[in-house]
Amino acid sequence: MFTYTQKEAGFEIRLKIETLTVRMTSTAESIKSLKRQKIALFEGIEILGDTPAKLLTKLHQLSSGTVIDEKGEYHIIDRSKAEYVRNYFKGRKIAVFYVFKSELAMLKEVFPNWTVSPEEFQTSPDKVFLGRFRSAREGVRLDTTDALVFFNLEFSFLSWEQARNCIQSKERTREAAVYLVQSDCGIERHIYEAVCRKKDFTLGYYYGKVGK
Repeated sequence: MFTYTQKEAGFEIRLKIETLTVRMTSTAESIKSLKRQKIALFEGIEILGDTPAKLLTKLHQLSSGTVIDEKGEYHIIDRSKAEYVRNYFKGRKIAVFYVFKSELAMLKEVFPNWTVSPEEFQTSPDKVFLGRFRSAREGVRLDTTDALVFFNLEFSFLSWEQARNCIQSKERTREAAVYLVQSDCGIERHIYEAVCRKKDFTLGYYYGKVGK
């Protein structure tokens, strides 16, 4: 965990960033199989990682407990991370950023009080905002939230920077809390390491860290 202030924007807000790690046993087995054999099976469905780019994409998806098969259909294989977020932040107003549509489907199951409207979220005392990185990262104001939760991360440093700023404003008087929820077996920690260094997460970066 670390904190810093946003003086450059003309105001000073204390921003706390913390990582939370979730054990995901079912996902770990699929990831292990993909890395070793370039293929994993889920309820009879083949998940392929037969090229470096495809492998990285599948690992990215599996990190949050979902995966998209060769036909383009998504599957929820592990709800551990979503349920962890629900339990950990119980009683708090949160905004959750996700990457894949399959993650949205899972989050909607776990949070019946969800909304995708920033305006509704801002005025509601108990709604959970679900926003996709690519559409919600820029120009969205979420400063009434108690915490901003990254359910997954995009590979872009710019996405990380813009999404993180959604919680900050001149009107906010209390500490801004940002949480990265990562699996114990996925690639989120490598993505986070890259964006914290103001770099994009690329194939070269990943294989440079873990090898082929």
